[in-house]
Amino acid sequence: MQKLRIALGFSLAFIAVWIGAFTYISLFPENQIPDYTKDDGKVSIVATIYPLAWMASDLDPAATVTTIVGPGLEPHDFSPTIDDVKKIQDAELLINNGGVDAWADDIINDHRGGPTISVLTMLQYPETDLHVWLDPVLMQRIVESIGGQLELIDPKNADVIRDNVSKKIAVLQRIDDDYRAGLASCSIPEIVSSHDAFGFLAKRYGFTVHSIAGISPEDEPSTSKLVELTDLIRSRSITTVFFEELASPALAKTLADETGAKSDVLDVIESLASEESERLEYPGIMEKNLVKLKAAMVCQE
Repeated sequence: MQKLRIALGFSLAFIAVWIGAFTYISLFPENQIPDYTKDDGKVSIVATIYPLAWMASDLDPAATVTTIVGPGLEPHDFSPTIDDVKKIQDAELLINNGGVDAWADDIINDHRGGPTISVLTMLQYPETDLHVWLDPVLMQRIVESIGGQLELIDPKNADVIRDNVSKKIAVLQRIDDDYRAGLASCSIPEIVSSHDAFGFLAKRYGFTVHSIAGISPEDEPSTSKLVELTDLIRSRSITTVFFEELASPALAKTLADETGAKSDVLDVIESLASEESERLEYPGIMEKNLVKLKAAMVCQE
């Protein structure tokens, strides 16, 4: 009798499960089972630094773009909060640079499972120069990659995404055209900068950058390095020593005063450093940098 009750119990449980499954499948046929992962209809894109956020902006009308390193902050020594970690973990698409945002590496490796575009890795560049976003030609490839990922994440907006990718690439191409024309003929194709941030830009447009510090603006140059740069500025008639808004200008201004050169700001665009930068955004800042480079290197169009 006991065995009969047990057998009957199992039979009733099986029937209940089968009826529930049949009802679910009937209500939601194949390919129509609802997705409960998002309830606001938005695609969340997270970029570690501003220039990558700009590359991702205005591509998908259903997307929100969040930047981890906010305006006026230096990404090299940034410390993410618990909220930042969660944003990186939960993003439907994450875009990081590599090197300059090395603090994100452990978060990505330990907590990240979704689509991620790591710029230097994708472009197969070693982390000897980190500021790849200053090259508008390479950034066209990044925008294409972001667009491709967004089409997979949000296929219903694929046509709009493709159209917006083309528009953004056209903006980057205009920047490239302006730089090629503006820096094609320069009497002094050399500058000095406060840290080693303009290698990609210099390689693309054929000028030389002598840096005071290393890849990070916090790197301290040796006394012999400063003596070497002083002699170089004088012997090559270099007109300008550039520094950044987010780093101390002390060494750049000392070198300029010592040699009779000018000192001026050249924006690395790691983050938005001022209200003017926020207004200009990436294209406007690049054009402002071009004006300063043309004057510093005595360029003729």
